[in-house]
Amino acid sequence: MLTVDMAVMSTHSRSGMAGKRARRRADRRRARIQTWLLVGGGLLVFGALLVWSLSPKGGGPQPARIGVDVDDFVLADVGGHPVRLSDYKGQVVLVNGWATWCPPCRAEMPTLQAFYDTHHDEGFALLAINAGESQPTVSGFVSQMGFSFPVLLDPGERVLSGLGTNGLPTSFVIGRDGKVKYIHAGGITADVLNSRVVPLLAAQ
Repeated sequence: MLTVDMAVMSTHSRSGMAGKRARRRADRRRARIQTWLLVGGGLLVFGALLVWSLSPKGGGPQPARIGVDVDDFVLADVGGHPVRLSDYKGQVVLVNGWATWCPPCRAEMPTLQAFYDTHHDEGFALLAINAGESQPTVSGFVSQMGFSFPVLLDPGERVLSGLGTNGLPTSFVIGRDGKVKYIHAGGITADVLNSRVVPLLAAQ
């Protein structure tokens, strides 16, 4: 009787061990499947984010790049009149991002005004885009300084951000063909204007 009981117990023990091994194998399979699902899901999310980041965004011009056309934009000037970049097609255009609170911006403005006065009749246009300030603030500053070039308001800085402006002042020089010829970060000088813009004015 004892021998039979021991045999039964041995059989039960082997069955129990086999069941445990089977459960461990099943657990490992489930863990591998979960790991692959997590990795696959992560790759899908990463791919979607990558496609989104590289796809064109609406709502404003794309970042300016040398040798590439600038997307058209429209902003109101200090008088409330709409001004489009395309209004100046065929001219050499300097788009300048600035603000009244920015010392380098204020310092370069007389230089820009002098260059504008000298070369406006040669097909030079200057669009000074203010970064997010109110119309009374900008209008008062322009009147006080006596600037005659167009000053545009960009309340949400949508256009400046779209152009890729990372700091103020920043100037984008666009040739007669509509392509970006030069990008200048920081205060611009007469020497830079003479070396970078004047040759473009001479080229027809």
